[in-house]
Amino acid sequence: MVSILDYSDEAKFNIKAVSQKTEIQAVTIRAWERRYGLLEPQRAINGYRLYSERDIAALNWVKRQVDAGISISSVVADFNRAISKENWPEAVISDKEPVPRKNGSILDINTQTQQLTTALVRIDERMAADIFGEILGNVNIMQLFELVLIPVLVEIGLRWEHGEISVATEHFASNFILGKIQGIYRSLPLRFSGPKIIVGCGPDELHEIGSLMFATLLRNAGYRVEYLGPDIPLEDLVLYAGEENPRMIIISATIQDIALKLQNFSSQLDKLKQRPIFGFGGPAFNHNPEIVANISGVYLGRSFTESLLRVKSLVPVHNSLR
Repeated sequence: MVSILDYSDEAKFNIKAVSQKTEIQAVTIRAWERRYGLLEPQRAINGYRLYSERDIAALNWVKRQVDAGISISSVVADFNRAISKENWPEAVISDKEPVPRKNGSILDINTQTQQLTTALVRIDERMAADIFGEILGNVNIMQLFELVLIPVLVEIGLRWEHGEISVATEHFASNFILGKIQGIYRSLPLRFSGPKIIVGCGPDELHEIGSLMFATLLRNAGYRVEYLGPDIPLEDLVLYAGEENPRMIIISATIQDIALKLQNFSSQLDKLKQRPIFGFGGPAFNHNPEIVANISGVYLGRSFTESLLRVKSLVPVHNSLR
C-alpha cells in the first residue's frame, strides 16, 4: 500500500504550485484550511504558505472523496480521525508530471534506485518505505516502473542467482514491491466508461509483478481494467470473457514453457460471439523472440511504453463502445 505518510513532509511548494498539481483552486484550499482545519502549512519568511509532498497527497485524496459526492466536512473528519490513529489513507497516484523537486534529475532517480535496492537487501522495511516515498515525489507511474522498480527487481534477481542473497531476501523484496504496486493500482479511479480489458498471467505463471504493472498503466490510461492475477486457467478465462465481453485480453508469461501454452488460446476465443483482441507479452517473448510467431495474437512489445502505445492503437480509449 502507498499511503500519504510515504510522502515527504518537507515544506517547499507555494500554493500556486499546489493548486496546479491538485487542480484545486487556491481559494478552495485556503477555505478548507480555515473552515475545516484540513492542513497546517508552514510559512515562509515572507508569510506565504509552504506545502509538502504529503500535503499535496492529502489534498489529492480529499479531492477524490469530494468528487465522489462526500461532503467536505465529512471527508476532513474522516481524514483527521484516520491520521490521529496513525492509519493514513492510501495515496491517490496519477501519471501527471512528477511533483517538482529541488535538484531532481535522472541522476537522483538512479541514486534512489540504488538506495532502494540496498534497503531491500538489508530487509529494512522502514528504510525501503521511506526511500520509496521519496521516489514517488520524483517520478510518474511509467518512470517508477521502468526506471526504478524493474531495475531493482533485475538487480535483486541477479544477486540471488549469484548466491549473494538468500531466497528469503529475494521474496521479501519482491513482496514489498508487489505490495506497493497493488497500492497504486487500488488508488487509481475505476474507469467504468472506458474500454474493458482483462489482464492476467498464463497458466502456472506465478510471477505477476510485470502483469500487475501493466494493468496499473492501463487503468491509469483510462481503461476499465480487470486484473485477474497469476495462474489463470485458459478454459475458465474463455468462459469468463464470454460473460464479460471485454474489448481485449492480455496475458503475460515469463518462461517459454508457459508462453507456449498460449498457442491455442486465440482459436478458443474464436468461439465467442463477441471475440476480444488477444494480446500477449512478457520476458518469455523478449528472451525467445522466435516463439512470437507460434502465438496467434498481438505481440505487444518489449517495453511497457511500447506495449501501452500498441494497446492504445488497437483499442482507443475515446472510442469505447462497452
